[in-house]
Amino acid sequence: MSSRKPRRSRRDRHHEESHSGAQTPPPIPDHPAVPGEETVLVKSDQDVIAMIDHIRETGQFAFDTEFIGEETFIPKLCLLQLSTRERLFLVDPFTVQDLDPIWSMLADPDLQTLVHAGDQDLEPIERCTGKLPANIIDTQIAAGFIGQSYPLSLTRTVQVMTGYEVTKGMTFTKWDDRPLSEMQNRYAADDVRYLPLAWERMKAILDDNGHLDWCLEECARSSHSGAFRINLESVTRKFHRRNQFRRPQWYRMCRLVILRDELARRDNLPPRTLIPDGSLSDLARRRIESTDAMGDIRGLPRPTVQRHGAAILSSLKDEGPTDHLPDLPVKLREETAEDRVKIDSIWTALSCWCLSQQIAPSLVSTRSELAEWILSDACRDGADRLWSRGWKKEFAGEFLERFLSGELAVTMEWKEDRLQRSPDDRTRL
Repeated sequence: MSSRKPRRSRRDRHHEESHSGAQTPPPIPDHPAVPGEETVLVKSDQDVIAMIDHIRETGQFAFDTEFIGEETFIPKLCLLQLSTRERLFLVDPFTVQDLDPIWSMLADPDLQTLVHAGDQDLEPIERCTGKLPANIIDTQIAAGFIGQSYPLSLTRTVQVMTGYEVTKGMTFTKWDDRPLSEMQNRYAADDVRYLPLAWERMKAILDDNGHLDWCLEECARSSHSGAFRINLESVTRKFHRRNQFRRPQWYRMCRLVILRDELARRDNLPPRTLIPDGSLSDLARRRIESTDAMGDIRGLPRPTVQRHGAAILSSLKDEGPTDHLPDLPVKLREETAEDRVKIDSIWTALSCWCLSQQIAPSLVSTRSELAEWILSDACRDGADRLWSRGWKKEFAGEFLERFLSGELAVTMEWKEDRLQRSPDDRTRL
């Protein structure tokens, strides 16, 4: 579809830059935990076996992928990068016939896998093997438990934890084109080169501040079945926050979201390319009686109407059971000035508490989540309505309830270049 052309044109421009030779990469440091300049190009199944033998001997490896995601339902995998402290591998999925041994390795609890913002990189595991990712450490998450912001870029994470620089600027190139340039290979290699050293230093801090178990729990969140399938409740609630729906509109939207995902999978297109979010919202809110009327829906691609108009019309009918669909969220009252002060005050207190404990507030909650908790009156049931279990309840639930009841008073000070609890902190029992 035409909406993909601008992104491909952008890739073309960036790809030319990646082959121009104008960029000079930063030097690779001489460090025992950082692989040097030599990378192993893995181009056959036999090469994969040799790579896996080495990785299993070490027990730990860093993992990343390069893919193109704007043209197909399942992102097009173009390169896999794996690194131990000693060696670095670039796997070409266009020449390797069987990648399942790599996916199985990522599901092996006896091996520790290091990623950075790795959700999309881990997606193929369950889809291809039926297994779940295991023993995954996400250094972006780990950074949020040691006093850094979340989400923190790989560039900044490596710089903060190691003092070294990674190669930049090659993200949006034609990773499906061959041969890859020297700069593309170097950029891809740097995505995993420093993760073992970074995690080694992060773990030492986590052991010291007592957050290691919480970090591991949060990293494991993506290891449950279906983690990479569409989350209907999450997607539809985002639509509802932007435009409040009446009940019939809500159920039409839920059916449209399900249909869009099914049709996009069948056509091998990104869901938003098939039906943009704005068009989907308009379809759900308006009474559409014919495919001709869909021409009035702004942004709805004509090929989508031609191929799938009848299916869309069917999903718009207010018929059939709804018990399998998420409930319509409770309509929140509009924030008053008093509400705004209350929400901002509580969010500020919670944020200060998190920062003083070296945990990024955005790992714990968001202002919008806190606002919904207050405006829906769920706060009357306590913090369990925010966090019913897990590390967030342990860390923030007790604090929030005691703070709001007046049982706990916390004072802060700026010390050693960060926010800390003041020594005259007091607790009133």
